[in-house]
Amino acid sequence: MKTQIIALSLLCSGLTAGAQQAHLSREMYRERVEAYSQVLKQQKLKSMASTEGRKIAFTGFLPQIDISGEGTLNLKEMDAWDSPAGQYRNHTYQGVFVVAQPLYAGGALKAQNRIAKADEKLDQLSTELTLDQIHYQSDAFYWNASAARAALNAAAQYQEIVNQQYDIIKIRFDDGMISRTDLLMISTRQKEAELQFIQARQNYTLALQKLNILMGVKPDTPVDSLSEIGVVYEPVALLSLDDVLQRRADYASTEINIEKSEAQRKAALSQYNPQVNMYLTGGWATASPNMGYDVSFTPILGLNVNIPVFRWGARLKTNRQQKAYVGIQKLQQSYVTDQISEELSAALTKLTETEHQVKTAQETMELAEENLDLATFSYNEGKASMVDVLSAQLSWTQAQTSLINANLAAKMAVAEYRKVISE
Repeated sequence: MKTQIIALSLLCSGLTAGAQQAHLSREMYRERVEAYSQVLKQQKLKSMASTEGRKIAFTGFLPQIDISGEGTLNLKEMDAWDSPAGQYRNHTYQGVFVVAQPLYAGGALKAQNRIAKADEKLDQLSTELTLDQIHYQSDAFYWNASAARAALNAAAQYQEIVNQQYDIIKIRFDDGMISRTDLLMISTRQKEAELQFIQARQNYTLALQKLNILMGVKPDTPVDSLSEIGVVYEPVALLSLDDVLQRRADYASTEINIEKSEAQRKAALSQYNPQVNMYLTGGWATASPNMGYDVSFTPILGLNVNIPVFRWGARLKTNRQQKAYVGIQKLQQSYVTDQISEELSAALTKLTETEHQVKTAQETMELAEENLDLATFSYNEGKASMVDVLSAQLSWTQAQTSLINANLAAKMAVAEYRKVISE
């Protein structure tokens, strides 16, 4: 028994106490996971790209300057490169610059800028959603690891209880005071306790590996001490549906999507509106064919106006089509509202019910401990059978498991509620 207790101590030292110079709280673990998350980094880069996209869209309002050049050479008239003025020369060239400024694009530029701003905001909201998911995932991994450690401790305690009873029965059997039946029964229970401990150790090791990987360290890195699964935190603030909607990024995204659809409708209709552009161009160019005359600079100021007149009702059809897309986004907002309402109701129910579960499981644990003490004492005094002791031991370990599961469910209920309210 002492050997097994020492083994457990070494295991806990290797897995948790090796870095116990600091306590790894849930909040600290959240921060480490957030700092490492590759998914979050990708989303932030996507948000950065959409910000640049908005800036690019704004350049559509500004003048555009282009410079172009071109030259030709007639390979059949190689000796006509420098002919006298008025005679053919075998080469031509030109250099042109154009300054263009859209005056009115039918509302397309303004609509495209609104779309770019909406895309930027949507990516920012997607980053918030990703962050909520990461926080929930980190809480889940943290409390599962804490529960696995509690299960390992419970398995070790259960193994110690069985071993102590085995030592007593073994002494009595050696003294010829009891039959071999009792020894076989407690020996079987001893092996069951050992198997339970091995399984709990495996679950705890796997939970710690997941915990490490999620925050970006090697799986077998020693973990700082975790909060106990039964630790009591301050009650969470209960919010109404209206308050939750204002906090949720997915609901805010529906508002932005409606605005984006309206902008897309105006952009689609802009092609049926008048288009007015002004440009200034100029450059140097030889005649074609090049007769050797002097090349002069020729500036040209132009105005381009395009007024769509008849498109067989395409404008009306396009407007109806785009309005249908806007209607889809409005219905999506209603759907998201119902979904958030369902999530909030379920989270509040779990908060209430898991609180009752923990209370009941704690009371059951107290009764199981008392029952085990009485059964063990009665057996040692010759007033109870081995079956009573084994039954009490089984009830004790089941009560321990139920208490750990209830505490884990309570912690996950809080984590889920925080995810719902985007905390």
